[in-house]
Amino acid sequence: MIRTLVSRLDPRGDRSGAGGNRPPGGVPREHTALPGSFPALTDPSPPPAWARLRRVARSPSYGPKAKVRLISCRPTDPAAKAFEHLRGHLLRSLPGNRMARIAVISPTPDCGSTFAAANLALSLSRISAFRTLLLDLNLPDPGLARAFDIKGTGPLEEMLTGARAPERHLFRIGETLALGLNDRPVKDASALMQGDEMWGVLDGIQNTLAPDITLIDLPPLLRDDTTRLVLPMVDGVLLVADGARTTSRQIAECERRLCDRAPLLGVVLNRAADVPSG
Repeated sequence: MIRTLVSRLDPRGDRSGAGGNRPPGGVPREHTALPGSFPALTDPSPPPAWARLRRVARSPSYGPKAKVRLISCRPTDPAAKAFEHLRGHLLRSLPGNRMARIAVISPTPDCGSTFAAANLALSLSRISAFRTLLLDLNLPDPGLARAFDIKGTGPLEEMLTGARAPERHLFRIGETLALGLNDRPVKDASALMQGDEMWGVLDGIQNTLAPDITLIDLPPLLRDDTTRLVLPMVDGVLLVADGARTTSRQIAECERRLCDRAPLLGVVLNRAADVPSG
């Protein structure tokens, strides 16, 4: 039975993600204890490969140029509570295996999957001894580098094809969050995503870094059929719908395409209270 979560992540309806002037700050150094019902999935000590990842000294931008509101960086923001709720739901819904690989997708473009993936990753990073890896596999239209306002990340394609070692591309923010970002679209992304080479690289990263959760931002499910084809490679899916534009028919179609391919762990309703019919 599909377990559905509806969470209004952006109560102010900020479509652009730019939140205006906000006080400077970083990914919070304080960590919340993992709730007692959620045993830590890995050893508290990070593996050597994780510890060797280069660490970004500066924090994501909170200024007016930020492309996505990183509200999870500010736990006092009321909207951040929605991500705490989503985080708890996700942890309760995790498959039994370790190092779960979770896809974050939307039915159509601009529903907020990048917004949700970035903020959920930051929320997870506040749990001590719990490591999260966030990957931008929306290869035709990458957005996480812009979301974090981090420049010069380089093309993720080089890492996915084995031309560049993962430890030279991935980096950490703090002790518990690693990022695999992409600063340019990938030509013929479909062929790359369906090839064994890319998934072999990702399996190698899972084995050496041992993250508790890998969040993967993927292309819209109803726009790019490649997403459906790679879903058997993940352990679960969070579907991010736009409450102002996504229809119940589109959500039903997404559920149909997910059937027998990957468990739907939740539907996240962004920006509005109701899903329009149609």
